Amino acid sequence: MSNSPGPTASAGRAPIGGVLRGLIPPLLAAALSGVIVWLTWRLFVTTGTGQLLDNTAWQGSEYGRERLFSVARPVLDLVSMPFLAAAVIAAFVLAALQRRWSIAIAAVVLLGGANVTTQLLKESLLLRPDLGLTELLTNSLPSGHTTAAASVAATALLIAPDRWRGAVALGGFCYAALTGLGTLIGGWHRPADVLAAYAVVAFWYFLVESARTLRWVPLPRGYGDAPPGNASTWLWWLGGLGGVAALIGGVLTFTQLPDVARAGQVLAYLSACAGVVAAAAIATAAMLVMRPHYRPAAFG
Repeated sequence: MSNSPGPTASAGRAPIGGVLRGLIPPLLAAALSGVIVWLTWRLFVTTGTGQLLDNTAWQGSEYGRERLFSVARPVLDLVSMPFLAAAVIAAFVLAALQRRWSIAIAAVVLLGGANVTTQLLKESLLLRPDLGLTELLTNSLPSGHTTAAASVAATALLIAPDRWRGAVALGGFCYAALTGLGTLIGGWHRPADVLAAYAVVAFWYFLVESARTLRWVPLPRGYGDAPPGNASTWLWWLGGLGGVAALIGGVLTFTQLPDVARAGQVLAYLSACAGVVAAAAIATAAMLVMRPHYRPAAFG
């Protein structure tokens, strides 16, 4: 007698356990991403110590700016309203051509939701109090440029067929990380702004994944579990190493507050760059490995 699963459940009905196994992981990941956005704002924007740490790294970004920004500027110049509009149209069309309608809709929701959320948070919700500690008083959390780049990268990963997911994830990570670093190099944003932007994009990516889990229809072609030993391994390692470097640099900077010398500012800046790379890598790795656990097609 065969023990292999078959289409034994009634048509149109899905086992509750299977749905929950598919729904809970992305919902938890979305909730965690939202908490990270709030914590980043709470720690680095509303507290004196956080503002000083963030501002110290911003001051250190002046080091080598004239030379480095000529390299970073072309990456930043990609981000614009026409660029986002083209990304939305391209994502929808590519998914629609494959008759992957849930992904086509999810791509539009992801791109629109992430970028609108960032503007609402920055302009109306996550305000920056003036504690009299920093010279740059305007609110800039989350970073709009980083959100745009990261949301395009996340959308590309969402619509990529299984065999291309690893390569798309690595390419998207590079683009999102370079954009985030570019905003630091140019002095456009503080480190916390970039970290919050990655978390906003991750929130929307996991949210649309959880919504798609509720569709009890066969998954589209090329949409399955990421194979073991793929690009996620490299991304996790990079995220871990970058996170450790950022933590060590952050602690050393903390011990020098409030008046940090030039060398300390550069250390804070380099630590922030490591943190940006780590955050981009971890967010991308989490999105890469988050696939549905429920296969409706197996139940008729």
